Amino acid sequence: MEDLNSLHYTIAIGSPQWIGLNLGLVIGFILVFAAAYKANEKRLNIIAWVLAIIIGGNHIAGHIEALYNGVWEAKTHLPFHLCSFSAILSVLTLIFRKQWMYEFLIFWSAGAVHAFITPEITDGHTTFNLFEFGVAHGGIIITGFFATLKLKFRPRDKSYWKVFLYTQLTLPVVGLINYLIGSNYMYIAQKPNANNPMIMGEWPWYIIGLEVVVLAHFLAFYWIHRRASRVHWDIEITDANDPAIQQTSVG
Repeated sequence: MEDLNSLHYTIAIGSPQWIGLNLGLVIGFILVFAAAYKANEKRLNIIAWVLAIIIGGNHIAGHIEALYNGVWEAKTHLPFHLCSFSAILSVLTLIFRKQWMYEFLIFWSAGAVHAFITPEITDGHTTFNLFEFGVAHGGIIITGFFATLKLKFRPRDKSYWKVFLYTQLTLPVVGLINYLIGSNYMYIAQKPNANNPMIMGEWPWYIIGLEVVVLAHFLAFYWIHRRASRVHWDIEITDANDPAIQQTSVG
């Protein structure tokens, strides 16, 4: 059986590269939310555009680098992994600010979180690929929380279930693409190399298990972002009731 993941590079948990990758995510969070601290609408819009340019530029740069080095292939570089969808959706959410885009983004970002826990780089081991991987997946996670905490988005009731059902529609489409070109997009033709405890068994049984895991993750991210949005509004309400603020308003 052909190994569809032969070019993949897996980063061991706790290794210097793993630490550097996750440290980069933390630094990215700090930089974005430090810039957005007490920001007015104009500054938030600037931050949103900067994020969109970074994530979109990083995605384009990945294709240019692969083409330049002669390693671009349809079976490895088309944007049919769920995180590729999410990276593109991050840019669209930051620019167009649509509720449905936001909801797909925050639930699909669960995959980006696992990309930092058990990283598997599909393009192989180079410094550029490591950087591109970190920016792409970090941008997905940061954009979701930026939209919740700063752009005042909030997942609607039962949106996790609706996104889960719509996500099922991608499986036969991507599965057909995998069959036609011999790819492994969304890891539905062969399980990833990374030692992720959420992936159990061989094909096709691990896919059935992943469906349960994905729904559980969607529910968890629904709760996290709902709670994060309430904390955001609680802070605003508390500030509005502050006697000092009321006195200033009256004066």
